[in-house]
Amino acid sequence: MKGMRYARLACLICLLLAGTLAGCGKPLEVERDTVYIQKKGAVVGAAIANLDKDYYDEDELKKYVDSRVGEYQKGHGEDSVEVDRFSVEGGVAKLYINYASCKDYQDFNEVTLFSGTIPQALVEGFDFNAGFKEIKEGKLAGDVDNKSVMDMDAKVVVISEKVDVKVDGTIRYVSADYATVSGKDTVSLRLPEDAGDGEEASLVYVVYE
Repeated sequence: MKGMRYARLACLICLLLAGTLAGCGKPLEVERDTVYIQKKGAVVGAAIANLDKDYYDEDELKKYVDSRVGEYQKGHGEDSVEVDRFSVEGGVAKLYINYASCKDYQDFNEVTLFSGTIPQALVEGFDFNAGFKEIKEGKLAGDVDNKSVMDMDAKVVVISEKVDVKVDGTIRYVSADYATVSGKDTVSLRLPEDAGDGEEASLVYVVYE
């Protein structure tokens, strides 16, 4: 039973560490997994998970998180990844982590995360081969040709996770029909229940100014 308990614990931590958050100024408080791209390239994120108290202990979870972070810091520096906050209250675990860069987030979590200008994204090999939706008045509007988006003087986040994406700016376009707008600076990428594996693994482009 103990082996099964720790196996389930490890699976949970993998999910927790697949997102992360905190930063300068007012601490970020969210209720859903979120990635926040800051102006100077730092990334903050939050992972939120409901726990079964019969299987998980806050101290055990904290030790596991600290161990993962410590191992990463050995090869990348102490400032590369830092736990900002971790708590378990009312059966809900909240993990907030600071990352020095998108690359640190990407390497630590083994996902795709890019942030930069559209020309920089093209140089990195992102082809923008997706259908885009314009965002107007806080809602998804009509379709936009991807070539028009590629010609913009704007910034873009490219991400493989289906989480909330927050930026320091105003989001103009997103390449996901299932996205919802949470504010001028945030979109929620929530897969529909009948989504296939291809949709889950595909990249999403979030274009903002």
